[in-house]
Order: sequence, then C-alpha cells, then structure tokens
Amino acid sequence: MAKTTFYNVMVGMIVALGSFTYGFGFATFATSIGQPGFYTYFNLELAGPRASYTNSILGAINALFFFGAVVGALGGGPCADKFGRKWTLFYASLISIVGGALTAGSVHIAMLIVVRILQGAGLGALATLTPIYLAEASTAAKRGMLTGLHGFFLVFGYNISAWVGYACSFATNLTFGWRGPIAFTVIPPLMLLIGCFWIPESPRWLVMKDRTDEAWAVLRRLHHDPSDQDEVAAHEEFYQMRKQIEFERANPSGYWAILSNPAYRKRAFLSCFVQFAANGTGGLVINYYSVIIYANLGYTGHMPLLFYAIYTLIGALGNLFSLLTIDKTGRRIALLIGFTGCMAALILETAMIATYVTGSQTTNLAGQRVALFAIFFFVFFYGLFVDAASFIYSAEILPTNIRSRGVAMATTTYFTMCITYVTPGATAINNISWRYFLVFICLTAITIVVVYFMFPETKGKSLEELAELFGDKVVVHLTDASEEEKRRIDSDMKNESVAERMEYGEQ
Repeated sequence: MAKTTFYNVMVGMIVALGSFTYGFGFATFATSIGQPGFYTYFNLELAGPRASYTNSILGAINALFFFGAVVGALGGGPCADKFGRKWTLFYASLISIVGGALTAGSVHIAMLIVVRILQGAGLGALATLTPIYLAEASTAAKRGMLTGLHGFFLVFGYNISAWVGYACSFATNLTFGWRGPIAFTVIPPLMLLIGCFWIPESPRWLVMKDRTDEAWAVLRRLHHDPSDQDEVAAHEEFYQMRKQIEFERANPSGYWAILSNPAYRKRAFLSCFVQFAANGTGGLVINYYSVIIYANLGYTGHMPLLFYAIYTLIGALGNLFSLLTIDKTGRRIALLIGFTGCMAALILETAMIATYVTGSQTTNLAGQRVALFAIFFFVFFYGLFVDAASFIYSAEILPTNIRSRGVAMATTTYFTMCITYVTPGATAINNISWRYFLVFICLTAITIVVVYFMFPETKGKSLEELAELFGDKVVVHLTDASEEEKRRIDSDMKNESVAERMEYGEQ
C-alpha cells in the first residue's frame, strides 16, 4: 500500500490554505457586523425605524457574496480541467487578494456590496479547488486525513477570524474595528499564491492530460516509501490510476454528461446532497448570525464576540479530531452520528429560545445558559462528525474525468443553500425567532434517513476503486486483490515497462 509522506502532508497543508482563505474571508464579515463602528460608518441601525433597512442591506451583502461564490465555483471546475488544479488555485488566490483589498477599502455601502461579489468569486473557487487537489494527491489509506484538512483549515479560518474580530473590538478607532479584520483577509491568499510556485500539479490531472512521465515523478515523490526500495506500492498505485483514467477519459466529462449518465448522476446527487444537508442543519446561519443570537440571549459588550470565538474554536478542534480518526471510523457512520447530534442540539436550542427569548422570561439566567450550551453542543457534533466528512465524501466519490465539475456542482449547492438560508437570516431571527430553526430540524431529520439508506461507505478504497460502489467498471483492483491478481498486475506492469523501453529504443 502506498505511503503518505511528510512531503505529501506539507503539500496538503499549503493547498489547504485555500480552505483557510475561504473560512477567514467568509467569517470576517460576521465579526465586522458585530462591531458598532460598522453601523456608524454606513449609517445603519440595528434597532429603531431603520432596523428593517439594515437587515435588508446585510441580506443583500450576503446574497451577492454567495452569488460571487457560485460563479467562482462553477467557473473553477472547468478551469481546473483545462489549466490544471495548481494554476487555477493560483489565479483564484489572486482574485481573492484583490477582492479582499477592495472590500477592506470600501467607502460606501454600494461599493461594499459590489466588491464582496468579487471576493466571493475568488473564495468560491478556492473552496471548490482545494478538496479536489487534496483528494487527488492522497493515498487510499490516508485520504480522509488529507482531504479532511479542507474542513479543518476552513473552520480554523473561522476561528482565527473570530479572535481577530474580538481583538479589534477593543480598538479605540471604531472604523478600524470593522475594517481591520477585513484587511487581514488578503494575507492567507497571498501565502497560498506564493506556495503555488512550490507545490506540484495533481498527478491524476497530469495523467488525464497524457503527461504520464510528469505524473509518475510527482506521485513517486508524494508517496515515496524508503522501506520499499523497488517502489512496488507506488508503481501499483500509478498503474491502477493510469489504467482507470485511460478508461474513464473516453467518457464525456461536461456538466451535461454528469446529468445524462445514470452512474455519474447518482454520484453527483450524493455529492451535492451532502453539501445541501450540511447547510440544512442551519450551521451557517448559526455561525454567521451567532453574534446577533448571543445578543438576543442577553449577552452584551464584548461577550458575543468572545462566545463566537469559543464556538469556532470548538468547531476547529472537532475537525482536527475528525481528520485524525475518519480513516478508521468511516464517513457514513460519522455523518449519521453528526446529523443526529446536530438535530438534538437544534431541538434544545429552539426550545430555549422559544421559552426564554421570545417569551416573558427574557432574563432567565438558567435558560440563557442552556441555550448557550445547546449552541456549543451543536458545533461539537457538526465539527467532529459532519464538517470534514461532508467535504471528503463529496470529492472522493467522483471519477477523475468529472471530479472538478462534480465538486463545483456540490460547492454550488452549498453556496446556493447559503443564499437561501443566510440571506433572510437576520430578518428571520429578528421577526420569527425560534420558528426559523424548525426548518433546520425538519431538514436534518430527512437527511438522517437519506444518509442511512443511500450513502455507501468509502473508507480504505482508492479513488479508482470507488467506481464499483456505483456500478462502474474498475479496471485494476488492488485493495482486495488476491495474490494471483497481484501477480498478474505485476506481470502486466513489467510487460508494459519492457514495451516502453523497446519503443524508446526504436525511436
């Protein structure tokens, strides 16, 4: 079995800066709307006659940010196939830098709305490209860990953004309190842009483009095992990869091909559904408007921002533990446990808000504490079981020839649900309060049923062998191959090597 090297992990961590960039860039605005200077600068009010106008403006900014993210995701998929995973990451980083700088420099609300679209496009592309690259550069045994870096770095970006926002809330300059955190969003994509000069191209993309010599050079460095002097495991992995991609490359690979091919359509459905389901828990609504939720629970001053920082820290630690264990526990069981725990937390949170926030006992200390516990209980299950597993699953079940477009569709589903749930979030929390969370409870209950009956387990198998789970042909089996099959594979590899040397000699 191929070995996951330290070099492989370091490459993965550099690429995962794309996830950190998205998480930091998305969440920073959540802390900025918790700063009083933001409302003063743009002449907005959280309460009073202009409160509904303020909620509409916040909804518009969020909706157009996610619209930009959808554009970035759908454009990033085809670009990743045409120009490569590495250089598409590079240009998405560049767009994120420009978008972040312009957002930080916004001088009126119209400019802020427009440039958040640009920033959203860059961040949306990065959120799409990162799990694609991580899955394609991983070994079968540690794919959960490496692809799980996407979820961990994304939520880690949330957390660092929260602490930056909390620190900036102490600034005496109220404008810096909201503008400063946004300005910091240009740093992560700048680091990724520089890192793109060092990381290799995805070996699977190179094979897909018939650049097999380059693909082998990349793969042998990523998965080199010093104890395997003949590099048998790496050769077998490369042989399987090459044969499967050669077989799949003959199939159509556009968006329409995904929708028209029954096997691809099922994979795309599962890939998109798990992103729909993750958002259907209300996680993004709680994350984005948590500062407002904490204020509604009676917490004032710096406390809402502090609680938000603790909330995202729990989520980040949950993702870290998840990526270290998911290759053993599996994706399916993680999703089932996670969605069940999230639903229980949502029920408790809804009951507490209904009783102690919108009722007559709005100052009940015990109710406030239970509601706060429910929010932290939610992010514990979401971070530990749902976040990383959903991103891993949506990337790994797709074959190489449609992976970039398939993940783009899944990410687009994710962003579309963000528009659906987050855009009306401020108004919904203000007007219908706890009733908004009933939607997420019902959706999560449906998700548990769908995952239980429709989602197969994927751990331990190579990307190429996962085709069998969906009725497609696997050209070369390695994971469960018998000794006789392995001897046949070794013989075929040697014969191909001899033929290649003879061809080279003839030329």
